[in-house]
Amino acid sequence: MQRARDVATLVGARDARAVRRARDLRRVGLAVIGLLLLLGISGFLGIRSSTVTARSPDGWTLRVEHAQVTRAGIAVPFHVTVQHVGGFSGPVTLALSNSLPERFDFQNFYPNPGKETATASRLLYEFDPPPGNTLRISLDARTAPDQNGSTEVYHTAVLVDGQVVASVRFRMWVMP
Repeated sequence: MQRARDVATLVGARDARAVRRARDLRRVGLAVIGLLLLLGISGFLGIRSSTVTARSPDGWTLRVEHAQVTRAGIAVPFHVTVQHVGGFSGPVTLALSNSLPERFDFQNFYPNPGKETATASRLLYEFDPPPGNTLRISLDARTAPDQNGSTEVYHTAVLVDGQVVASVRFRMWVMP
């Protein structure tokens, strides 16, 4: 036992309370890391999509499938379906929030619009009338790479002769 007294120690450097607090903080930190790991493995932190639909009394239906939760640089769904009872008598104009291209890196439309223009608050895309009563539009898009996390509300509408006949709003959250 003589050797134990010869070993240098820091007597009183940390009291029992400080040691318990440090241990508890390590445990909380490990629990948070474990929870994040489990959420990531389960897919909860991954991309989620949602669909919003609007129907008008005069036979127009607008359905938009969009990313609800995404991260920067990830491919996201953006599909628009426009239906009109009795078919389309002329071109179909789709109006999108002008802030949407700031959030997305658009690659291409399928089908491509015949005309496109913009106002102060909207981007207007005019599509040739399809045969039948349904127009399906898909956008090949990715969340822009420079996004640092935010949430924003976007609008999509169908216009006929410059008037909105069906409109939807949706929120997209970009995680950091």
